[in-house]
Amino acid sequence: MYAIKSLLRQRRGKTDLMLQQAFSQIILARNLPRFELIDRTTIGKKDIVYQSVKYIAANFRNPISLTSMTSDLGYSPYTLSRVFLGRFHKKFNQYLNEIRLEYACALLLYTNQTITDVYMNAGFESQRTFNRVFLEEYHMSPRKYRKNQISTAKHIEEFDFI
Repeated sequence: MYAIKSLLRQRRGKTDLMLQQAFSQIILARNLPRFELIDRTTIGKKDIVYQSVKYIAANFRNPISLTSMTSDLGYSPYTLSRVFLGRFHKKFNQYLNEIRLEYACALLLYTNQTITDVYMNAGFESQRTFNRVFLEEYHMSPRKYRKNQISTAKHIEEFDFI
C-alpha cells in the first residue's frame, strides 16, 4: 500500500522518474507471483468466453446488445446468456454495465469531463440509466462520488507515511 500511495503522490506532484520506477518494481515484484501464465494457443477463436470478453472490451463504449453481439460472434443469444450466467454469475447487461461503470469512474476521477460527457463516453445511452446504475452500485450520485474520491486522494497526499 505504501508503494501505491507513494506513486499516487508522485503522480500529483513533481515527478521523480527513478522513484516511480522503484515503486513500480516493488509493486510488480509483490504481485507478479500471483498471476498465472496462460498458453496463447489455448485461447482462440473457439473460446466463447474469451471472444465475449474481447468483444465487450472493444465495443462497450458503443451501443451494443446481446442480440448484436451474438450476431457478430455467431452464437445464439441463449448460448451467450448461459456463458455470462455460468462464468460471470451475472446477466449480460449487468456485466456490460459493470465495465461501463469502471470506465466512467476512471473518467470521473482522472478527467475534468462533465457528467454528461462521462456517461456518453462510457457507452450509456441516457443519463437516467447511468444515474440509476451508478446509484445501485455505489449508493451515491456520480457527482458525489467524484467529490468524495478527490477529497480522499487529497487526504492521502497530506498523510505522512514516513
